[in-house]
Amino acid sequence: MKYLVILLLVLLSACKPKERTIEVVNTLPVNRTDEPVIIQRQTLERWFHASLKGEQILVLQGKDTIPSQCDDTDGDGAWDECLFFGNVPASSTSEYRLMPVRELPLFRPRTNVRMAKIIEMFKKYEELNEAERIKGTDTKVTSTVYQLEGPGWENDRVAFRNYLDERNGMDIFGKVVDSMVLDFIGRGDDYHSMGPWGMDILKVGNSLGAGAIALLHADTLVRGGIPSRGKYRLITEGPLRSRFVLSYEDWKVGEAKYDLYHTITIWGGTYSYESTVKLKNSGRDTLVAGIVKLHSDTLYVMQDNPKYIILATYDKQAFNGEYLGLGLIVPRDAYLGWNRAPEAGHDVVSTYYAKILAENNRPVTFRFYACWEVSDKRFASREGFIDYMKEEAGKMAFPLQAELK
Repeated sequence: MKYLVILLLVLLSACKPKERTIEVVNTLPVNRTDEPVIIQRQTLERWFHASLKGEQILVLQGKDTIPSQCDDTDGDGAWDECLFFGNVPASSTSEYRLMPVRELPLFRPRTNVRMAKIIEMFKKYEELNEAERIKGTDTKVTSTVYQLEGPGWENDRVAFRNYLDERNGMDIFGKVVDSMVLDFIGRGDDYHSMGPWGMDILKVGNSLGAGAIALLHADTLVRGGIPSRGKYRLITEGPLRSRFVLSYEDWKVGEAKYDLYHTITIWGGTYSYESTVKLKNSGRDTLVAGIVKLHSDTLYVMQDNPKYIILATYDKQAFNGEYLGLGLIVPRDAYLGWNRAPEAGHDVVSTYYAKILAENNRPVTFRFYACWEVSDKRFASREGFIDYMKEEAGKMAFPLQAELK
């Protein structure tokens, strides 16, 4: 019996195909360029008729190696998803070959997360995979503890940061280069002035800034996770996608207590980041995601997409007065409308916000966009920015699909 089992294992191993050909399907009548294709590990193991333990997936097209990564998204030590960026003509398919390998090549990084503690100001820093939120709201304190005052995340188009203190705001770094820069800024330089890489382009104040979250309670906006114990934890950092989570335990809002998990993902090639928010101990609450309105007096709401709602502003609202388009793309089935915060007299002010249904332990995902005319000339006009937002919502509604050929 023992020898029969060994023989079967050998035969199964011998039957494992060395590669598989897939078709990536584009159902939209527009060309799709540089867009994510995600394949679950379970699906891949079914296609290869074998376990992929100790192996990752190399992606090939013709003679070209296509950058890919395999991510452990649930922290169990084994990767769960393989992803790469596909190019598919309008209403068509493209073929790719998948091959299990022990180790992937090093690919050019198109995303980056920077969370660093200051050891010696302007000289020595320690990068952290986990960090505690600082109490208080004083930038003069936070900026002496963390390099960027909290985690920063970027791709080859734009960069963002979170204040890891009780402001819990979101800020934007506009970029004019496609290289990763966050490791090297905020180290004695003035990032509010234009540098060779770009600059900090947003004045946040006491708004929700660039997509920060709050809970709507008794007609008042309660800033996300305040007061509670807050933490940062890196999930994955790769050439195509990076992800981390901001968690808040025992967040007290009125008489209720919640655990809040705000997972942030950034992909290469876009002017956005993605938020997935989960509330524990919730019933049916109203989560909000904000857009600063210090220098804009109009919110554009577009509802012609079958699956997503777009909320956006466009004005000379960058730090030096350039045109800047800011936007949210929110799932239609969770959208509860929008409103604006007061201009003064409250913790959260000067903000347009989307109201989003939050149910107990049910994640909701949305995106925030920052489109600076200096980064891309499309955004020098409102029409160019709005067209881009509509294109993005369309791609989100009908993502590329991989099928075994």
